[in-house]
Amino acid sequence: MGAVILGPELTDRLQAASEAVEEFPHGFTASGHPVGSAVALKAIELIVDGGLIDRVREMTPKLEQGLRDLAAKHPNIGETRGVGFMWALEAVQDATTKAPFPPELSISEQIANACTDRGLICRPLGQAIVLCPPFILTDDQLDELLAKLDDALEAVFAAVA
Repeated sequence: MGAVILGPELTDRLQAASEAVEEFPHGFTASGHPVGSAVALKAIELIVDGGLIDRVREMTPKLEQGLRDLAAKHPNIGETRGVGFMWALEAVQDATTKAPFPPELSISEQIANACTDRGLICRPLGQAIVLCPPFILTDDQLDELLAKLDDALEAVFAAVA
């Protein structure tokens, strides 16, 4: 399930395009299906009423501090940014100048692959990697996440230095 919120200019353009073909062509096989909708509603209920939001609020400071500690340890991390359980680490060739790595190195792909090799899934995005742990993350799992990420960063940065 998902939603998109658009500003007035794009909304007007989409509306005009839809009127030209007499429909708004969108959707997927399961769009609006009652079973999918029921599952989505139950998931929202668990997040809101099942304590998952409280768990994220409790764990976020630990995750944030752990990532900031890793950034301080690794001179090729130029920025740490995020909120809640969505964080990114920006890889840079030079932390002082924030100069990026050459694009042909595909540094975020290298980091993501090194993480995957260690059992940690993250998303490469430009020169950054994005981490979005599950809302049920435990303290031990957070420690494991940070250790695997640290090891992956160490290996990749040593290889490109």
